[in-house]
Amino acid sequence: MKSLKKYTILLAVPALTFLSSCTKNFETLNTDPNSASAETTIPIYSLTRAQLEFTGNNDFSFETWRVNIIYLSLMTQQLASTTGWYNGDKYSRNDGFAASYFQVAYPSQVKYIEDVIAQTKGKPGAINLYNISRITRVLIYHRLTDLYGMVPYSEAGKGYQQNITTPKYDAQKDIYADMLKELDEAAKALDPSKDVVGKGDIIYAGDLAKWKKLAYSLMVRLGMRMSKVEEATAKTWVEKGYAGGTFTSIDDNANVSHNGAGGRATVNRNSNIIGGEWDAVGKGNIYLSKTFVDFLKNNNDPRLAVYAQINLTGDRNPANQIGLPNGYDENGANTPNDVHHAPGFKDTVANYSTVRKDIFAKLDGYTSLVTYAQTELLLAEAAQRGWNVGANAATHYANGVKAAMTQLKQYDAAATISEGAATAYLTAHPFDPAKALEQINTQYWAASFLDWYEVFSNWRRSDYPKLTPVIYPGDNNGGQIPRRMLYPAVEASANGKNYNDAINTQGANNFNTRVWWDK
Repeated sequence: MKSLKKYTILLAVPALTFLSSCTKNFETLNTDPNSASAETTIPIYSLTRAQLEFTGNNDFSFETWRVNIIYLSLMTQQLASTTGWYNGDKYSRNDGFAASYFQVAYPSQVKYIEDVIAQTKGKPGAINLYNISRITRVLIYHRLTDLYGMVPYSEAGKGYQQNITTPKYDAQKDIYADMLKELDEAAKALDPSKDVVGKGDIIYAGDLAKWKKLAYSLMVRLGMRMSKVEEATAKTWVEKGYAGGTFTSIDDNANVSHNGAGGRATVNRNSNIIGGEWDAVGKGNIYLSKTFVDFLKNNNDPRLAVYAQINLTGDRNPANQIGLPNGYDENGANTPNDVHHAPGFKDTVANYSTVRKDIFAKLDGYTSLVTYAQTELLLAEAAQRGWNVGANAATHYANGVKAAMTQLKQYDAAATISEGAATAYLTAHPFDPAKALEQINTQYWAASFLDWYEVFSNWRRSDYPKLTPVIYPGDNNGGQIPRRMLYPAVEASANGKNYNDAINTQGANNFNTRVWWDK
């Protein structure tokens, strides 16, 4: 098995300072008609920036902390916290937190990917850069629309190019149709005889074969998202994706490796937070959820030893791990879920399991975007539905579960789970056609740890695993786990007409308004 290729971000750009101040001369750099290599050399910076920002904003990991961790990881019951403003598992509404991804993504991701596409479209010397950027663009908008539903898409990021400063919000159904078209066209247009993109692409360093696999694996993911709302269309696209050629091993995983020496511009965003960089006491305030630990522990899952340790003692023995129930807070016994009826509760919370920081708080770790494990599990569901995706459901399922375990060595050698251990797990937990959808999607939940954007989306689509909502006093969203994030309040004034059109079409700007495919 080949080892993970670490395309270090510092090598992807000539100067680290570009990442932290690349907008300083942006218009000059990106509109210089006299540059001999303007078709590829200058736009590559925009691709690098867009891909890096997709892993989290480089200024303060703003949206990673607020949406990926504070809201989504707790709502989907993989993490838990007693800290008051970690309100994801209390379902309390914080508009600034829930809107942060929208606020950050447009100026830091959309702007740059739309720029590079505009600069390379129709340029004979930039065919591969153009089409890699189109696939990257799908990654970016795919997450945005899944979080918020209707979002600016067809007119977004075109303020400089076309003077569109108040872009319309497109219907999610239309966004999906266009993203699938883009993946189809871009994958077919990649051409090894044309321009070499190289290390400015921090996902695959310009490896076109892997980009083609990513495009078709994304096609499967987008197709499956539509399975509840347009099953026939979903089937068509999933079968098309499989036929095109999806990931075939963990070596195809779309990962971005980070550099721990570059400060906030290059470090791993999740690791920065999980490691407790901004925690005043320096010990971190994030624990593994009881729901997650119990699932792993009750199934003798080898991943528990990789994920967990007792926060106070560092004990990594799987038998001793204790997940923190979601819904606890710093006030002790004031929730129905709180069995610790003692004033000393907040002093003993460190006896619960937290994330292993030696593995998952490494600043030079990688961010996983799309994986072979996820793709195989989606194909397992497609096969179970009777769609034509080659192997049967049991085979795709086994491939997905095994990959979800063995891929962890890509984080660190200490996270290695052997093929034998993964096979033993599958022997003890064989595929059960009678419980296929629950089994497949619960494994998808476990396989997507750290990418809580994806955990949240597939949970909403599949309704698995079955999560018991937290009952918490006060603003608890009616005891319902949220189904979407919130538009920024500033949109009501800065882009009022289009914002109101979206709300009139989609529904109120609250947690319980479902996106198009979440029916």
